[in-house]
Amino acid sequence: MAVNLSKNGPALMAAYKEVVDGKSDTNWVLFTYEGNSNDIRLAQKGGSPCDHKRPGGGGCGAGDHPDQSVQSVWSKL
Repeated sequence: MAVNLSKNGPALMAAYKEVVDGKSDTNWVLFTYEGNSNDIRLAQKGGSPCDHKRPGGGGCGAGDHPDQSVQSVWSKL
């Protein structure tokens, strides 16, 4: 069965554009399935690779990413 991008298409595109826009602080997004369906929805987005770890974001704590290459992978998403 095919993935459905049309149901939440405007929100998906807006989140994607925030990541690729050099003027936005958003540098990652997480997409997921909506319930038990083939519909893709926006799950979360943020400006730090550690925003997903803390309620409301807040960035990385000391020692979260000792290797700089880990952060560079996140910024590519």
